[in-house]
Amino acid sequence: MTRARTPTKDMREDLMKSLAALRAYIQADPGPEGEMLDHLATVETFCAVALRVFAKTNPSKIASEARTVEISTMI
Repeated sequence: MTRARTPTKDMREDLMKSLAALRAYIQADPGPEGEMLDHLATVETFCAVALRVFAKTNPSKIASEARTVEISTMI
């Protein structure tokens, strides 16, 4: 049995662009002792793990969770 894979190429590209924009913005003013860079590193690590999990997850489960999150932002 072949396991379904979630195509993450577009998602990864969009995420990398957003993280690059955030990094450029934060590097201009990293805050006291580079505090904001530490926060960004945490977000980047979480995103890297999430993308790996997405690649191994059934696409319908990701779509379902995305809808749930989208709906919860409207409430």
